Amino acid sequence: MNKSIVTIAETAWHHEGDYTFMETLVSDLINKTKADFIKYHLTLDLDEYMDHRHPVHDTLKKWMLDADQWTELIGRTRSGSKDIMLLLNDRKAIDFGMRFNPKLVEIHSVCLNDVKLLEHLSGSLHKDQKVVLGVGGSDLYEIERAMETLRHDNIILMFGFQNYPTKYHNINLHKIKKVKKLYPEYEYGYADHTAWNDDNNMLITSLAAASGVGYIEKHVTNIYGKKRCDWESAISIDMFNELSNSLSILNSIGGDGALKLNSGERSYSVYGPMKKAALLNCDVKAGEVLLKEIIAFKRTEEVSNLSQIETIDMIGRSFLVDLKKDTVLKKEHLGA
Repeated sequence: MNKSIVTIAETAWHHEGDYTFMETLVSDLINKTKADFIKYHLTLDLDEYMDHRHPVHDTLKKWMLDADQWTELIGRTRSGSKDIMLLLNDRKAIDFGMRFNPKLVEIHSVCLNDVKLLEHLSGSLHKDQKVVLGVGGSDLYEIERAMETLRHDNIILMFGFQNYPTKYHNINLHKIKKVKKLYPEYEYGYADHTAWNDDNNMLITSLAAASGVGYIEKHVTNIYGKKRCDWESAISIDMFNELSNSLSILNSIGGDGALKLNSGERSYSVYGPMKKAALLNCDVKAGEVLLKEIIAFKRTEEVSNLSQIETIDMIGRSFLVDLKKDTVLKKEHLGA
């Protein structure tokens, strides 16, 4: 069986520092969505992450949740049977977040080559943990340097970026496919940021998933369409579940990639009723030799145990029995 596409419900800074709002959002994501992971942005040292002169510094400072609040939210998430994905923006956040032994940890694309951050994370990882590297807006050189610095085998390259919202022509699915060929040893994901009210929102995400990524991430809100941080690309809980259903169908039609015919293909490829079988276009006697000139390939009511190729390969063999014109040729009619 092929691996199911993993779905990630992103919360980001949607809470805007309102812990009660965040509690309700998390509760809704746990109890009402089909998400596999709930993603949290952990920033505990804003001044390491952002210069104090940055225009949003003071706003984010007011919005920061503390370690106790994050501990409570992570505990609720796990008790609600969801996994956690932690985006770690500073070294204090790494020290705190890694205590919870998350299956997925992420370094955002804005920090992709922050050597101090990568080296600090590298020293905290165990081999089974997966590191998500956000690579949206990054070139190959940046991606390679980040992987070299991190020195970890279990990496997911996560494409997609938030430019409030992302435009179609900036997604570039063909780039994802090319990068996958360059680094086949890694896993891949797509974090979609299509506009919340775009009629093609679900279609775009599904097409990205069909490009062969194993992880799909979406911003999710319980106040759909209301202006709040990251609302521009936040879909509703119902939309997220609709997407999850579509991804389940996509996973089913993807199959396991085996070249051997599956049961459905075998039933379609039956020689006679479906694929053409060989019929004799004249009477033959036992001892005569099968010639290409005395057969015709046609769809028939009767099933043959000889494929078209097998029939051609048996030309020159002798008939074991007398046969009438229009007989469907079978293996037992011919000698070895």
